[in-house]
Amino acid sequence: MHSLASDIQRIRVPKGAVALWWLAQAGFVFKTVRSTVLYLDPYLSDVVEKAFGFKRLALAPIDAEAVQADWLISSHEHLDHLDTDALPVIARNNPGCRFAGSESCMPEYDKIGIPADKQLLLKPEETYELSDVRIMTARADHGTLSPSALSLLLDFGEVRVMFTGDTALNIPWMQPLIDQKPDILVPCINGRFGNLNPEEAAELTALVKPRAVTPCHFWMFKEHNGDPEAFVQACVSRCPEVPVWLLRPGEGFICTKRSIEVLL
Repeated sequence: MHSLASDIQRIRVPKGAVALWWLAQAGFVFKTVRSTVLYLDPYLSDVVEKAFGFKRLALAPIDAEAVQADWLISSHEHLDHLDTDALPVIARNNPGCRFAGSESCMPEYDKIGIPADKQLLLKPEETYELSDVRIMTARADHGTLSPSALSLLLDFGEVRVMFTGDTALNIPWMQPLIDQKPDILVPCINGRFGNLNPEEAAELTALVKPRAVTPCHFWMFKEHNGDPEAFVQACVSRCPEVPVWLLRPGEGFICTKRSIEVLL
């Protein structure tokens, strides 16, 4: 049985494709055809339990010590998205890794000792080139909980992934990313702390009309809620033509312009 770290290392991504794995909660890993490895909102420690008493119910599929990354993106500063226990470990073991995040992430990067020349501020309604990945940003409607939180569109050339981050259903703010016609939609579905609930996430899916949807932000903390079956049924009702890919932590797939294949 392979470890996730070895799986990420051994996978060779075909031209015009991207490989992705779910880390549980809102965390993902992406690997490009040029072998760029990008981590997005990885939550790998128990820092949320230490800070708030929220016990993690899904084990991290990879240890922070095993992470090999070229980029790490934080959509906002909340601890289940910007893991202040895991990120110093990742930074120490990956001296070439750069950390890109919203405005609220910059002070946190400073506090945990990430050098200024390894930080990249992501502003809303902008486009950035992160190695061979183009990132488009939009404001995420996370209210007063995180006013600078971001939604993201990751463009891998022939495959585009829209990541809502933590947000309410605010179509005008999301529209610039929707207009890019993403192939994969990754919505939060937990319905608490101002986030999309299953019905709202399905409504967004019906509007975006992606080739597939992969929900996240469920089964990590009892306090966060999240019902993937309710999301599946809402999609069956609203957008039955869109396949729902429910991933277990550490599971992933390769997406090309024509197909999506599970990674074994």
